[in-house]
Amino acid sequence: MTASHGVVPDRAARAARGGLAPFARALHRIGVTANAVTALGVLLTLAGAWLVATEQPLAALAVLIVGSLADTLDGAIARASGGGTRLGAFLDSSADRVADAALFAAAAWLGATRADAVLFWAAMAAMVASFLVPYVRAKAESLGISATVGPAPREARLVILLIGLAGWAGLGSPVAFTAAVAAVAILGSITLLQRVVAVARALGMSR
Repeated sequence: MTASHGVVPDRAARAARGGLAPFARALHRIGVTANAVTALGVLLTLAGAWLVATEQPLAALAVLIVGSLADTLDGAIARASGGGTRLGAFLDSSADRVADAALFAAAAWLGATRADAVLFWAAMAAMVASFLVPYVRAKAESLGISATVGPAPREARLVILLIGLAGWAGLGSPVAFTAAVAAVAILGSITLLQRVVAVARALGMSR
């Protein structure tokens, strides 16, 4: 089964990755490694999360866009080098979890400091979903089952958050960001449920 990009059109995701491929090959030629770019992406996301928590949406948007590009670029560099390593895959997956935790913790902090219960609880729900969605996929794959269904894989969750930040920066109010975090919580929960159901059906058929 081909991995779905959820609410992000597959054509747009493929175009973005294709556009980064020449840049990735150039970085590989000068000795930049995928693991170094993974580390840079985490640092940028942590910086972006701090900017969210301190209510600087425009700066957060700019930093997180670059961090998201780094998150995609590390895989492209790995492919340019002839394929990723097991260490690289481990670091990339771990970095994603750290980045997700930072972003939703920042959103929850913002909700707490602004006495915004919707934002706080949406951020907590989104954080839980952001950990369980990839866990279910990884566990399913360890059993030989594909579980890539659902409207909100990680790429889609990041795009939704970036749109929310753009709305916050443009409108001068965090309402758009709150709506984006709530959307991630809802779509992430739907994705989790769909993956659990898909795995349960596959295991049931394999009996």
